[in-house]
Amino acid sequence: LQVDSRGSPQGEKERKLYAIFDAFSQNNGHTTLSDARYVNALKLFLSGVTPLEYQAYQGFARVGRQFSGAGARVACQMQAIDELRHVQTQIHAMSHYNKHFNGLHDFAHMHDRVWFLSVPKSFFEDARTAGPFEFLTAISFSFEYVLTNLLFVPFMSGAAFNGDMATVTFGFSAQSDEARHMTLGLEVIKFLLEQHEDNVPIIQRWIDKWF
Repeated sequence: LQVDSRGSPQGEKERKLYAIFDAFSQNNGHTTLSDARYVNALKLFLSGVTPLEYQAYQGFARVGRQFSGAGARVACQMQAIDELRHVQTQIHAMSHYNKHFNGLHDFAHMHDRVWFLSVPKSFFEDARTAGPFEFLTAISFSFEYVLTNLLFVPFMSGAAFNGDMATVTFGFSAQSDEARHMTLGLEVIKFLLEQHEDNVPIIQRWIDKWF
C-alpha cells in the first residue's frame, strides 16, 4: 500500500483524480480555457516531460534489480511505480485535448525528433547509461530536488490560471509523490557519503555535473 507525503493511500488519490478528469471531459472543459495558446504549453509538456517520466520509470526498474539490499530495491521499485503512474495520469489528463486540438497525438515520436527536446532527452539518456549510484544522484537528488519543483508548481499555477483543472489535479497528485522521491534522493546521498570518506569527492563531482 503506497502512501503519499500527507498519508493518503494512492488508491484514494487515484479515485479523486479520475473523478475530476471525467467531470472536466463531460463539461467540455477545453471550452473554458482563458487563452487557446495555453494548449501549446500542454503540447510542450506532453512531448517534453511525459517521456522523461517514462525513462525515469525504466531507469528505476533497472537500477532496483541491481541492488542486493531489500531497502534500496523496494525504494527503487516504489519510485518506478510512481513514475509510471505519472506517465499514465499525464496522458489521461491531456487525452481530452487530443479530441479537439492537433499536435498531441504522437508525443513519443516527437520526443526523439524535435530539436529543442534534445536537451531533456540527452539528460535522461546520460543518466540511464551511468552507473546505478550516479543514476540515483542524478535523478533522485538533482532532478527531483531542483527540476520537478520548478516544473510542477509553476506549471500547475499556469494551468489553474487558464482554467485547466484536469492538469492542475494531476500536477498536485504528482507533486505529493515528488516529496517522497526527494526523501529517497537525500537518503541515497547520505548513505553513499557515510560508506567511506573517499566517496565525498566522487559525490561532489556528480552533484556538480548533474546540477
